[in-house]
Amino acid sequence: MKYKKIGNRIWKGPPAEKRFDMTQEPKGQKWYFIHFIWAGTTLRRWAHRVKVKKVNMEGVKPPYLLFCNHNSFYDFYIMSSLLKPHKGHFPGAVDDFIGREWISRRIGIIPTRKFTTDINLVFIGRRVLKKGELYGIYPEARYSLCGITEVIPDSSGQLIKFFKVPVVTIKMKGNHIYNPYWNMKSYRWFLRTEAEHTLLLTEKEVKELSVEEINERLREALWNDDWRWQSENRVKMKKKTRAEGLHNVLYKCPNCGCETKMSSSGAKIFCGECQKKWTLNYYGELEAETGETEFKFPSDWYKWEREEVKKEVYAGTYKTECDVKVNDLPNSKGFIYMGEGHLIHDYNGFKLKGIREYDGVEFSMDIPALQQYACHIEYKYRFGWNRDCINLNTSKDTWYIFPEDKDVKVTKIALATEEIYKKLNEEKAKNRKKTDAE
Repeated sequence: MKYKKIGNRIWKGPPAEKRFDMTQEPKGQKWYFIHFIWAGTTLRRWAHRVKVKKVNMEGVKPPYLLFCNHNSFYDFYIMSSLLKPHKGHFPGAVDDFIGREWISRRIGIIPTRKFTTDINLVFIGRRVLKKGELYGIYPEARYSLCGITEVIPDSSGQLIKFFKVPVVTIKMKGNHIYNPYWNMKSYRWFLRTEAEHTLLLTEKEVKELSVEEINERLREALWNDDWRWQSENRVKMKKKTRAEGLHNVLYKCPNCGCETKMSSSGAKIFCGECQKKWTLNYYGELEAETGETEFKFPSDWYKWEREEVKKEVYAGTYKTECDVKVNDLPNSKGFIYMGEGHLIHDYNGFKLKGIREYDGVEFSMDIPALQQYACHIEYKYRFGWNRDCINLNTSKDTWYIFPEDKDVKVTKIALATEEIYKKLNEEKAKNRKKTDAE
């Protein structure tokens, strides 16, 4: 049976035989690409008048580990420009390879699946560093949903201790304001941004500090809030549609508590239930049209939503259940539509079951909560039904899951995944202490 195209990079038909080769030796950045990349990214950096602050970087050369915060696709332009003339390798999600695997591998990207344990990346990283090149990591493993640094896993410190090389960080400020994740089609051209390029840890410090101390230093170095940065630096955003799409991440009304009626248009975000409206002003600050302004910055609203989800998790009342459509991403040619299924997300983790449309065979994915500290989500995903989706991964599969119910908020699912994992880890630590005491 031949594949039938049903959407942008989506096919219907039998399961694909060819899968991503996750163990292929990295090809490295080729000289015939790298000079064009450096030239193009440097021009972009100049166009945006990026103010670069270098800290202790004099004479620093690979091999070293590079850690960057992740607010926008624009991060890659700044990072590439700042690294020249040094080459490196960078783990990248398999969906970054759709339609461009050949060039992706030749500019130094190594395929991986988000939020899975991939020991192959450790082996590749060791070989890269031994060759005298840098190994770059975005520890959040996804774009920031609301302009603040997301979860940086404890495994980051463990990785640093294992490699025993210096650690360099690049913290970018303003990139989320330029191209926000909740509306990636919206660009705010020539908006001024900043970047801090820092030698965070020397080889000696890596050897002397504990994993906990390293993680603390790393999180402190990468912490960022783009909304506060914009306000404090009076970076003016005049774009009339600057708030469009903001309701994707700010899904819960702080006035009436409704989670399904938020919307946005132009420079305003509003609740369809209680009719309250807020304006996002030129400097990234929220102003209520009537009554109290609950939160000055969208990032504070987002933090409040996290606390609300946390209450549900600790009360044992959190649960999301819905019918879904499921796409499999077997290789860089695109998605195979698997069929319809049913998703349950609760304190136990993710459970998905469905029937494969091609031959009626049942498919399932079961990810225990303690195996997933975060999950990737998309808003209006272009390779699908132009709908919000959840990306779930195992070591062998990458599935994009589209809820049929429009009232299901993928932002809430992402927040709940992180809060459930934290609570389970807390319980695990308490039980360990109790056992040790006995």
